[in-house]
Amino acid sequence: MEFSKISEQNAWDAVATATDQIRHGESEQALLDWFQAQGVTLGEAVFPCLGVFDEGVYSGTLVTQDRKVIEYFVDLSCPEDGDFEDVTAQLGPKDPSHPARDLKDLITMALVYFDAQQSRAA
Repeated sequence: MEFSKISEQNAWDAVATATDQIRHGESEQALLDWFQAQGVTLGEAVFPCLGVFDEGVYSGTLVTQDRKVIEYFVDLSCPEDGDFEDVTAQLGPKDPSHPARDLKDLITMALVYFDAQQSRAA
């Protein structure tokens, strides 16, 4: 997808890169397994970025195959204690349909990316 602002194109490219890395298994296998255990279909989910909090500790946001926006935090040394919270209802300006949206925001762009993929698949 092409954007008029470089910063928006950079956000799209960052989301595409992070998503491709996850979809191609270019991350810690235990993390990929944890996502799948939470019900995430890796080949359809979108990842704005992959936050490495510490060794084996990850936090971030993802868009599931059902277009739900999830915030997660997991320490892979005790993955059963990980957090996986649906925050879709609280998106506010991070929702691309919101009048105050900012396409430079990676979560907003992840939703735009998800919607574009769904349009291409239809």
